Amino acid sequence: MITRTQQKQRNPLVFLDILIDGEKAGRIVIELRYDVVPKTAENFRALCTGEKGIGVFGKPLHFKGVRFHKAISQFMVQGGDIINGDGTSGESIYGPTFEDENFTLTHEAGVLSMANAGPNTNGSQFCVTTVPCPHLDETNVVFGRVLAGLGVVAEIQRMADDGRPRVECIIEDCGEIPDPDNWDVCCNDGTADRLPEYPEDLHTNLTIEQLMAHVRSVKESGNALWGARRVRSAARKYRKCLRFLEHVRDRLHAAKKPRDSCEYCTLMAHVRSVKESGNALWGARRVRSAARKYRKCLRFLEHVRDRLRAAKKPRDSCEYCTLMAHVRSVKESGNALWGARRVRSAARKYRKCLRFLEHVRDRLRAAKKPRDSCEYCTLMAHVRSVKESGNALWGARRVRSAARKYRKCLRFLEHVRDRLRAAKKPRDSCEYCTVLYCIS
Repeated sequence: MITRTQQKQRNPLVFLDILIDGEKAGRIVIELRYDVVPKTAENFRALCTGEKGIGVFGKPLHFKGVRFHKAISQFMVQGGDIINGDGTSGESIYGPTFEDENFTLTHEAGVLSMANAGPNTNGSQFCVTTVPCPHLDETNVVFGRVLAGLGVVAEIQRMADDGRPRVECIIEDCGEIPDPDNWDVCCNDGTADRLPEYPEDLHTNLTIEQLMAHVRSVKESGNALWGARRVRSAARKYRKCLRFLEHVRDRLHAAKKPRDSCEYCTLMAHVRSVKESGNALWGARRVRSAARKYRKCLRFLEHVRDRLRAAKKPRDSCEYCTLMAHVRSVKESGNALWGARRVRSAARKYRKCLRFLEHVRDRLRAAKKPRDSCEYCTLMAHVRSVKESGNALWGARRVRSAARKYRKCLRFLEHVRDRLRAAKKPRDSCEYCTVLYCIS
C-alpha cells in the first residue's frame, strides 16, 4: 500500500501515462526533488507540462508521445529523447544541454536520474532505476523518485530485448498533478474497472470481499473487451485480475485464515467462473481462447496450493521441495513459450507439469495411504485413464480431442475436491488429500 504525506507537499508531483504495445499500461507518479536539485527538477516538470513550447531544434519541449528507447533487466529503463526518439539526442528547457547540478541524492531503486553523454551534458533523457545502482553515483544527477507505478516501470523492463523494448512503450500523456492528495492512479478507461494497475498502488483499505468485488469487475471488463475482439486489451485485464488475486492470497496468508473461510470460497468461486468462461469459448470452437482460460485456472489453483502449503507444512521432505521447484521451472518455461506464441511447445510443458504433479501424488499416496483404502483412489485411477487417453490423442495430433480429455480430467478433479470439502476433511488430516487439493 502506498503512503502519502498528510501535509501539503513542497516538491511538485508529475505523472506519466504509459502505453505499451498500444495498450494503456497505467500511470507513473513522480515526486521531483526541488528541495535538492531545483534546476534539474524544473527541467523535468516543464517537459512534462510542455509549457515551454518549441525548442531550438524545432521540436516541442514535451515528453508527450516520446518512447522509452532503452530497457535493461535488473538495471533501468530510459526515455526522454524528444528530438529523435532513439537515444541519440535530446534538449533541455535551458538549451541543448545544461550542467550537473549536484550529486547529493544516490541511485536507490525507483529513482529518476538524468542520462548524459559525459559531465555537464544533461538534456531531456532520463532513466528510472529498478535496483540500486551505486555505480551511477557522482556521474548522473538524481532528481526524483517514483511514488506510484513501479509495476508499470517493471513491465516496460520486461519488454527488454537486447537492451531495447521489443514493443513500443510510449508516454501517452504527462503533466503536473495539482492536488497532492489525488494522484488519479485508478483505471479510467471507460470500463467498470476502478482499480489501479498494480496492488502496491492501492491506497484505500478495502476488505477482502470489497476487493474481490472489484476484481470481478475487472474480469467482466476483460470479458466485454474479449467479446469485442479486443484481445490484447482483454488479456491485460485478465493479467490484472491475476495480480490482484495474488495480492488477496498474500493478505489471506498473512492473516492465517483457515481454508474454509468465506475468502477461500470466494476465490474458488472465481476460478469456477474462469473455467466456465473457458467452457463457453470451447463450445464456440475458439480453442486458443479457451486454452488461455484453462491456463488461468491452473495458475489460480496453484495459488490455492501455495496457501495450503504456507498455512501448514504437511511435508518436510527435502526431496519433495526440490521436485516441486523443478515443476515450477517447467511451468515457467511453458509460460515463456506461450508468450512467444509457441502454443504447442507450451502445451507440452504444461502436460509435463501435470505428469510430475501426479508423480508427487503417487509418492505421497504410496508412503501414506494404500491404494485400495480410499474411495478417492479408485476415482483418481479413472481420471488417470482419461488423461492417458488424452495423451494418446495428443500423440496422434488430434489436438481438439486431446483437449477435451484434459478438460474432462479437470472436471473430475474438481469433483474430487468438492467431495473432500463436503466431507469436511481437515486440511492436515492426510498428505494425499492435501495434494488432491493442489492438483485439482
